[in-house]
Amino acid sequence: MSIPIRLRDIPLAQIDAEALVLTTAATPDLERLMISLQEVGLLNPPWLKPQPGRSRWQVVTGTRRVQAAARLGWPEITARLVPEDTADFSCLLVHLFDNAFTRGFNLKEQAALAARLLRYCDRQAVVSRYLPYLGLAPSGAHLERLLKMAGLEAPWQELAAQGRLALTAGALLAGWDPEDRAAAWPYLEALRLSQSKQEEFLEQVSLLARREGLAPAGVLAREEVARALNDPDRTPPERLAAVRQQLYRWVYPRLSAAREAFETALGRLGFKRHPRMRLQPPPTFEGPDFHLEIKFRDAPELQQLLAELTRLTHPPDFDDLTRL
Repeated sequence: MSIPIRLRDIPLAQIDAEALVLTTAATPDLERLMISLQEVGLLNPPWLKPQPGRSRWQVVTGTRRVQAAARLGWPEITARLVPEDTADFSCLLVHLFDNAFTRGFNLKEQAALAARLLRYCDRQAVVSRYLPYLGLAPSGAHLERLLKMAGLEAPWQELAAQGRLALTAGALLAGWDPEDRAAAWPYLEALRLSQSKQEEFLEQVSLLARREGLAPAGVLAREEVARALNDPDRTPPERLAAVRQQLYRWVYPRLSAAREAFETALGRLGFKRHPRMRLQPPPTFEGPDFHLEIKFRDAPELQQLLAELTRLTHPPDFDDLTRL
């Protein structure tokens, strides 16, 4: 595909930077781009398309360049002009390739572009030919998750654009009813969760909802997790830990009880947060073997620690500690 283009200086007042052929970009930070325009000028002209029957122009690609030039007070900008009859798919590809090799795409843009490409191509073509230009591996699973992400409400889209909503988490949320997603919003918006923790959070809430015959919103409305999320006396990391701990208690009640009893016994014996000794239970509290780690610098310190260990193993509390 080759699009006939011509270069021309266009008054910025005639460019509709908000009425775009393609609207995908999140609100950008234009400061660095403005500095670039001031220091070296326009390196890559935007692409414009004439609006039918009007002396105005739509942006095909390069919205940020147009906006930065306007902020700098430029009266006009040099642009590449495509014919009025240029197909929308051709404009889409211009936008895709222009950005793929310069700034790349955030998750919101990846999802929107994948959905738009499917208007013109079959799934296999989008996966094999175009996902790599979106910065993703050519995987059908990636495409399906992107399409689910593209269907989420605007606040979730913005969270994805900020890098705070993972693709896998967005796909899980897409399977929830809108009311359930609204109930999850305060948690995922307020708590800074990694991808794995987002997945864990959503999967645990879903599991509890299925187990107890509730909607996810019913789980998230419980006083214990709502209080942990909004506790003013806790820092954000402490709130996150409290929410995760409460969900863990509900999902794994027996394991959670065993873990809490073990930690309590460690504290009574003096093992908890010991600077030189660490006692760990069997994995998931199944199996006979405990693991003891001792750090020492020399023989006298080791002898001292062994004596302390011998003393600690005598009380009945140690039997309680190892009786799982």
